[in-house]
Amino acid sequence: MAKKDSKQIAWEVFKEIEPLWKKQPNTIYAIRVVMPQFDNGINIFFEWNKIGRATVSREVASYDSGSVDTVMDAVVVLKTKYNLTVNLYK
Repeated sequence: MAKKDSKQIAWEVFKEIEPLWKKQPNTIYAIRVVMPQFDNGINIFFEWNKIGRATVSREVASYDSGSVDTVMDAVVVLKTKYNLTVNLYK
């Protein structure tokens, strides 16, 4: 299978979160990227919460640990092109 580039990964993630992103007032939306500590994969979550309520989190994508650089480039694309808030956790 061909290796994906950062624009393909960014498009896949955006396609997955688009139905969840309802753009309601007083709601905070963000993407959380959990980086591997050892040899685990990279997980990407979409989170939203109304102000004063608990945060809802849903996994939207998972990639192997060998594609860290490509996923980090995709994070930059998500921030700039789609204007999304992205939080990184290691």
